[in-house]
Amino acid sequence: MPPPGAQLRRPPGVSGPPRDPARDAQILRAATELLAEGGYPALTMDKAAARAGVGKATVYRRWPSRAELAAEALSHAGLADDVVPVVLGSGRLREELLATLASTTGSQNTSRVDLVSALLDTARQEPELCSLIRKRYVDSLHQALAGVLDHAAQRGDLPPRRNPPQDGRTIAVSAAIALLVHWGVVHDRPISDDDIAQIVDGVLLPLLR
Repeated sequence: MPPPGAQLRRPPGVSGPPRDPARDAQILRAATELLAEGGYPALTMDKAAARAGVGKATVYRRWPSRAELAAEALSHAGLADDVVPVVLGSGRLREELLATLASTTGSQNTSRVDLVSALLDTARQEPELCSLIRKRYVDSLHQALAGVLDHAAQRGDLPPRRNPPQDGRTIAVSAAIALLVHWGVVHDRPISDDDIAQIVDGVLLPLLR
């Protein structure tokens, strides 16, 4: 049974019974788990159906291919959510960087950074998937961190930028993002708040100075 107030929906151009949002979420959650565990190769329609406890035909009625299932699973996991800079005020740059990076990792149930890390390990063979990850997550993360630093420069906590494409600020942001995204691959465990503090204190702030 769908939750109270939920509306069943039928995909455009498809006949038959309307879709159950609760079952959609169940399948998408299963697909997200498979992607996080083994990247794109780990996701098959059979495995998604089995983990969700539904028939394979139920999955195919909703998503004709695993690429389409993967794309919607990434959105369901919050990968497409906007990542925005956290701005707290003068003298609080470190807190802003910590809060901005922490906001990108997702919830405790579905960690976006762990999902991205697992997918990037196999995305080289899947250009469309790699592009999706970059546009929906990595680029937005880069813009959020750059936004924090721009606000800090405007209020005098950092010097003005010089030659933006090559300056140290760009290098600092890129290095922090690389560490964040690949943390799970390197350390074989989820990233924690203490790990994020190490990235800020050991990489971002020293490079900015």
